[in-house]
Amino acid sequence: MTQVDFYILKQQEQSDRMYFACRLTEKVMNQGLKIYIHAENEQAAQDIDDLLWSFKPECFIPHAILGIDEELNDDEDIPVFIGFGDNFAERSDLLINLSSDIPGFLENFSRIAEIVPNAEEAKNKLREHWNTYKDKGFELKHHEL
Repeated sequence: MTQVDFYILKQQEQSDRMYFACRLTEKVMNQGLKIYIHAENEQAAQDIDDLLWSFKPECFIPHAILGIDEELNDDEDIPVFIGFGDNFAERSDLLINLSSDIPGFLENFSRIAEIVPNAEEAKNKLREHWNTYKDKGFELKHHEL
């Protein structure tokens, strides 16, 4: 059964949400798992790509943007992929959804992370996500940070 974790931030800015996504990515990658970060659009994918390179200078997170970065070899061991639209990394353990919509390929992941900033509009949208996941029978957890 797919588990969905909702991480409730005290901060309300989109930048705080993206920074937390980077911290979560680092933690999960260090556990030997593969991560797919689903962005709103190409610009948001570029933004999270840039932040992964700079959010923590002592940290190295190998990653690539699907559909943008040069042809990738199947034998490359890249633990983190970023995508948008219909692009996704099929061989990933965790989906971090930074899109305002729920992607249509949820069943490919055993875990999903939704990051909820402390802004009413964002909370309302993610309440809809909660209900959609619940209707699909996914296991739901929330974490106050």
